[in-house]
Amino acid sequence: MPSRVARFAEFELDSGRYQLRRGDRVLKLEKIPMEILTLLVESNGQLVTRDQIIERIWGKNVFLDTEHGINTAIRKIRQALGDDPEQPRFVQTVTGKGYRFIAPTIEISERGNGSAITTAHPSTFDAPSAIDSSAPLPQKGRWPRFAMLAVAAGLTFAFFVAYLGWRRAHIAPLSNTGHVMLAVLPFENLSGNPSEDYFSDGLTEELITQLGALSPDQLGVIARTTSKAYKRTSESVQQIARELGVDYIIESSVRRDGDLMRISVQLIRTGDQVHVWAHSYDRQISHSIALQEEVARAVAEQIKIKLSLAHGGPSGLRPLNPQANEAYLRGRYFWNQFTVAGYGKAIAYFQQAIDRDPSFAEAYSGLAESYYLLVVTDAMSPQEGESKALEAARKAVALDEGLAESHNALGNAMLGLYDWSRAEAEFKRAVELNPSYSTEHRFYAALLVTLKRHEEAWEQINQAMRTDPLSLPNNAEVVRTLYYARDYDRATDQAKKALQLEPDYYRTHFWLARVYAQKGMYGEAIAESEKVLQAMPDSSVGLTELAYSLAVGSRQPEARKVLQRLEQKSKRDFVPAYNFAVIHVALREQDKALYYLQKAYQERDWALMVLAVEPRLDPLRSDPRFQELVRKVGLQP
Repeated sequence: MPSRVARFAEFELDSGRYQLRRGDRVLKLEKIPMEILTLLVESNGQLVTRDQIIERIWGKNVFLDTEHGINTAIRKIRQALGDDPEQPRFVQTVTGKGYRFIAPTIEISERGNGSAITTAHPSTFDAPSAIDSSAPLPQKGRWPRFAMLAVAAGLTFAFFVAYLGWRRAHIAPLSNTGHVMLAVLPFENLSGNPSEDYFSDGLTEELITQLGALSPDQLGVIARTTSKAYKRTSESVQQIARELGVDYIIESSVRRDGDLMRISVQLIRTGDQVHVWAHSYDRQISHSIALQEEVARAVAEQIKIKLSLAHGGPSGLRPLNPQANEAYLRGRYFWNQFTVAGYGKAIAYFQQAIDRDPSFAEAYSGLAESYYLLVVTDAMSPQEGESKALEAARKAVALDEGLAESHNALGNAMLGLYDWSRAEAEFKRAVELNPSYSTEHRFYAALLVTLKRHEEAWEQINQAMRTDPLSLPNNAEVVRTLYYARDYDRATDQAKKALQLEPDYYRTHFWLARVYAQKGMYGEAIAESEKVLQAMPDSSVGLTELAYSLAVGSRQPEARKVLQRLEQKSKRDFVPAYNFAVIHVALREQDKALYYLQKAYQERDWALMVLAVEPRLDPLRSDPRFQELVRKVGLQP
């Protein structure tokens, strides 16, 4: 079958080969821009609305807000064609409507021997007289790749555009009460060495932390995970501001030379895109945190906000040991990977930082959080991990009472002691010190779920999402919050949206499996559990979820085989007794389930914090032994 080629000006668009060429050169154009360009050329001279683009590329029943994806694709098309949006030769914007391809085109068909036959001139590329926006997407025939490409393209852009759909559907708009929102774009690494990214990423996080604590009642700061999505972006300030809903953007770069660094910072007001302030700093690495406070103060002066009492006086931050600071930044880099391996590496680097500087509060905080998360992911026993987390968190608070991360870490440590009131006090203090720190809101939401305060938990996880909507843990926590509130339909919807951010994130599949099991959708629950195991082979988390889903799905023989695997694993690795308890509940073996729950209490298992709200434990609630256990952990049965 001959290829279909449209020729316009010096370009050729070859649908058969899926190429845009200029002479003999094939131009680089990603899938969604190529799809949209093809659609525009097909409809040469006719208006193509944004709705028609959305349906053609993403389909009718799309969960995403695709505005950002379309804008980015059009910009990339114009870059490839060298087109000026103000005086376009090819793609004309029809404000508020869509786009029109305005260049004359000639359609040619290429024979197998490479010769060409002209079949149309100049206004169509096999286009209908009008586009029917209600027509289904082509499945076979003239454009056989669209179905596959829509899926692949959706994954490519979902990390950005899914956030928009979430924000508009579930997060209240920012109020016009004088509260300023700001985004710190990732520091550009000018060293030319990608292995130095940990350093530029660390500086970004430090500046976000400083700004977030600067004036909590007046200034909100987009968190690091969401900010990182714009690393090396070519999007305009206006686009980024629209997507994040911010009033100001900070763009920065860093060039490092040994223990010296040069940082350049500029502050941009998004309303009119005016660069209101810019400055460069030459400092030693040992002064990086103090420098970030200096930058934060300069920003505060420019945007006319008053400093909080905690930041009202001159900086008291002391210089850091350069090697300690280096180790700390590396530790944060690995911690932010949100993996068991990453937490293990983070611990090693945080400990290096402490060894170099025993008064480094931030390093103790990172150490505490890392140990806590190893326990939460079942990679370390509570007896080993919780005591280390508690010791490091207490040290962090003692060294710097004004550090939100330290109080958050201590709040998590209190969860392991079942000291709910102390945990809440620490989380509240963290929120008071830095409301823009999304992690504290996520963990506070988990505590409020434990206490059956579901509306407050929902507000806290929404606060986390306001400043860090692209965080995978935050999105998974949304599903968890709805699961424990027993709002299973909304939990399902939110899990699907979270999977558009990252289809392979195991915690989203983990919670979706639980939701499906409670909805009686056992086949789907089993499938989601298997995806957890695919992401984390032989993990106790994955084996537990699969065994539970199989058991409640009336596939007990298969469930027992998985249970045997878990028992064998427990002989060589730590497996929480709580995991065995929930499997025996599903197998309707109440006495065994209660035995393992008692053992979990003896192990000080953090998972017992959900005893009062976990739907999977409902078959045990009338048993006096279970009710006594709930009272032991300080909760009401």
